[in-house]
Amino acid sequence: MPMVIFLTVIEMTLYLKRDISAGKGCFTVSDALGEVKYLVSVPSSGLMTRFKLVITDASGNEAARIRRIPLAGTVTYVLRFDRKHVTLVTVPGANGISANFYGSNWRITGEFAARNFSIIDVDKTLISEQRNHADYCEINVADSKNELFCVAAAVCSNLINTIDSRALQAV
Repeated sequence: MPMVIFLTVIEMTLYLKRDISAGKGCFTVSDALGEVKYLVSVPSSGLMTRFKLVITDASGNEAARIRRIPLAGTVTYVLRFDRKHVTLVTVPGANGISANFYGSNWRITGEFAARNFSIIDVDKTLISEQRNHADYCEINVADSKNELFCVAAAVCSNLINTIDSRALQAV
């Protein structure tokens, strides 16, 4: 009798929410049980802290760094963890903001600036999906070894200013 093996892709669901407390925190990332898994904050030291973010685990240990490099016509993010790095370049265009990875075989499909996108590998395997909700973003990570890069990419998408036209507001 032949043995049948069923393989299922187990996804880890994470929830990214903006931290509105008075501290240096920017975002919190929670798991499906509501436990805080990562904190994203501005580092406490450094000359250009407004261009750097640190992702720490629940114990307070640094897990990854995000560096924002504003270049003419683009915003570039360098995502680093565990001696690995990937560069994420966002370019505004007529059809919205395009986002591309450099240093990996990944590509982004969907609407990056609207926070509804997928990250897929060159062989079309799913790396992660992000869906925007009213006050949080849901991140479904297909492979745990890419979890920090997926969280960092989600943070970068939430840093994009999506205001199309500036207007004065009466006070």
